[in-house]
Amino acid sequence: MKNVFICPKCKNLLDNFICPECKHEVPVINSVYRFCDDPPVKLEGENKYIGYDYIGEDFEPEIKYWDANNKKCHGVYNACGNLVAETFGKNITVLDLGAGLGSASLPIAGKGIFTVAGDISNIMLSTAVKRAGGRYKNLVFVRMNAYDIPLADNSVDIVVENALFHLMDNPERVIREIVRVLKPKGCLVRYGSSALELNKEEEEANSYCNSVINDISEVFYKTLDSMGCKLTYFDNHFFDIILNYFNTPCRKVAAGFAEEFTDKLKFRLHRIKNGAHSDLVSVPKETIDTAWQKAHNYAVEKYGGDYFEIKGFSRYGACIYVYEVKGK
Repeated sequence: MKNVFICPKCKNLLDNFICPECKHEVPVINSVYRFCDDPPVKLEGENKYIGYDYIGEDFEPEIKYWDANNKKCHGVYNACGNLVAETFGKNITVLDLGAGLGSASLPIAGKGIFTVAGDISNIMLSTAVKRAGGRYKNLVFVRMNAYDIPLADNSVDIVVENALFHLMDNPERVIREIVRVLKPKGCLVRYGSSALELNKEEEEANSYCNSVINDISEVFYKTLDSMGCKLTYFDNHFFDIILNYFNTPCRKVAAGFAEEFTDKLKFRLHRIKNGAHSDLVSVPKETIDTAWQKAHNYAVEKYGGDYFEIKGFSRYGACIYVYEVKGK
């Protein structure tokens, strides 16, 4: 276990999760080290954020439809994890910030890299622990608040961030924290995917599936609007802020990797049906159910009772965007 964590009470370096100064011991519950007791969602006051306790496994419907350890549940994430190992080597420390269900953390740890999976959501982390199944001694699950990362200055080689910044109303504070924990010449890494060429039949299936998704989604959101629901999102321009602290990214592509996805409608509508979108955090479950029922009835009438099985088709490559920290 690398000695990179700091005491949440007095900020001294911990020794095996115990502070040698104030004697605080970080509690561990179900293999998750609890560095904070902050609520999973904070929408009032300064430094607002949205956590995913209310979403849980619905964030990745693949887990419900497939075996969580099936390679399909990693796909682009696994290819990007390979790119991280190829680019930076394995003798590094990685913080996966906003780790969620561990989709990025598990493949990175699987390469033998010391990995910290940090998130504010108890449910997401507990699911990630189950997915890991105790296989990785080099993977540490930490409940943390990204506004106050419990890691020492200059202790991390790579911070992976894939879907966190848009959930914060003050991303600059989080980005400054990332800069603080990164070593000199450390990097922020964000994952990406690129659409690969489709034939005519595949393109037609993809276009039709997308049109159906958009049509049903529009009914769902218009129903919410008619019920007076206010959606939650932060217009925080985080891309611009990143470039104040990091150099323009270098894009690295996974050679020879392609992932095909054929159940697009089922998965996308699963998220809407279950309110598994961050903009719905303030919408009561019964309201989501009402809006979904109207959208469902509309879909049955227009597309038939088996509309959920409409097949899409997409093919993706994988890449990572590497941002080098400025002036450190």
